[in-house]
Amino acid sequence: MVRTRTRDTVTPLPLPRRHRSPMFLLVVVFIGAGVLAGQYAYTELDRRSPVLMVARDVPIGQVITGDDLASVQISADPRIATVPAGRLASTVGRVAAVDLVAGTLLAEPQTTDAMTPGPGQQLVPLALKPGQLPARGLRAGDRVLVAAELTDPGQETRAAAKDLPAVVDRVGEADPDGVRVVDLLVGPGAGGFIAREAMGGHIALILTSRRDVP
Repeated sequence: MVRTRTRDTVTPLPLPRRHRSPMFLLVVVFIGAGVLAGQYAYTELDRRSPVLMVARDVPIGQVITGDDLASVQISADPRIATVPAGRLASTVGRVAAVDLVAGTLLAEPQTTDAMTPGPGQQLVPLALKPGQLPARGLRAGDRVLVAAELTDPGQETRAAAKDLPAVVDRVGEADPDGVRVVDLLVGPGAGGFIAREAMGGHIALILTSRRDVP
């Protein structure tokens, strides 16, 4: 502080004020935001939980082994269907209810205890063209009617039609001609009839209900 002497009175002179530049304030804001972001990231990391992931492709109907699964740490919305990693032992030995794709999280509805075909069932494969399938496609668990046109041996006219209930077990990839192999689960005694009609091209599948599978 500088003092000036005027006669008998000493008057202090004000010191110049230091103004903080906008750049300084901006740096402070960025530092604060970084601290908050770090705290948030740490909190989210701390909330992660171990769940089961598909380690390698498992086709539908195949028994799941320990090598097919892996444990991963995720932080996900609780509404997302997952299987806790602690249930690995009880998941091994179950059957894939759908095609399991490596790198995806495992969900409970994707596995089942039932092997196919089960008691009283037959599994019949059908090679079907696009016109014999619904345009929206089919997937495992769908319930369908097998519409078959019946023919009498030695006659050109089709005498009758028959609809048989079935459940889609698996849908294969389309070949270059658009033909897909669809595995159907049908009742006892129906498999041979459906297979013979399919060879003559007298089969179409009608979707009646769809099971939601993640």
